[in-house]
Amino acid sequence: MAKYLVRCVVPYTIVESFQQALEDICESLIVFEDSTSAPAPITDENGFPISSLFQVDMLCEDVDVQKCKAQAETAAALLGTNISAIVEEVENTNWLLACHQGQPEIHVHPFVIHSSESTAILKPGSIGLKINAATAFGSGEHPTTQGCLKLFVQLAKKHQFKNVLDMGCGSGVLSIAAKKLQPHMHVTAVDIEAEAARRTRLNTKLNGCEHNYNVLCSVGFQHPQTWQQYDLCFANILAKPLVRLAPNMKKHIQPGGHIIVSGLLDKQAPMVINAYIACGFAIDSQISISGWRSIAFKKN
Repeated sequence: MAKYLVRCVVPYTIVESFQQALEDICESLIVFEDSTSAPAPITDENGFPISSLFQVDMLCEDVDVQKCKAQAETAAALLGTNISAIVEEVENTNWLLACHQGQPEIHVHPFVIHSSESTAILKPGSIGLKINAATAFGSGEHPTTQGCLKLFVQLAKKHQFKNVLDMGCGSGVLSIAAKKLQPHMHVTAVDIEAEAARRTRLNTKLNGCEHNYNVLCSVGFQHPQTWQQYDLCFANILAKPLVRLAPNMKKHIQPGGHIIVSGLLDKQAPMVINAYIACGFAIDSQISISGWRSIAFKKN
């Protein structure tokens, strides 16, 4: 029997109620942020900015697809939003596998980011990254990830980095990309969430770069193994934590070293910039993508 996805895009203001209205009428339901939409004016319970739109996908049998589509459109209308649900047939296969295969291929030259369940066609000079984000942030879709990668590529044209810190590593996508481009570097990847650390370890093995790659579960620099001198740090987290980390960055980034920060909106950039200038850093370069700012600092 054929399987179908009923795809809907709804505002963040109704996504919870919309999801509850659909849970009992389909086999499986997955909800995720539409990273191409503008950020909403609120943050989630952990302080993370969220997207203004969410995609809701329902998996159902062919006999139920029209009922699911009608229910979704009716539920949205009752919640004050008019939508037109899209129906797509999918192979009757493992649902998690289908989700991985549906992960979009992301191109940030020279990197091509894709899931382990898909095959990327690489042009000469391109570097493939197998990243299964799953329960960890960092599929490569978000503008903050892409901004960090673009700034790193610019820096890598001038610098050969030796000791790199990935603070708030998520899926490990940033430091894995860095190590694939400059394989001789040593990486310390840190995340507050044990699941993110586990996911990063798995992704390093997928990409064959686990050598000289140490993954820690730590809140900032609390773990003793983070007490090193780094010539590059990725910190794609949030504006306020970035400000709080500035004095520790001053302590652990060697003179002439760089920090690439992101996870902040354009309007939050002055706060972060002022904190790092006060700690002896200067702006090297910066980029804004869809209202999200990424900044490369150099320590004086």
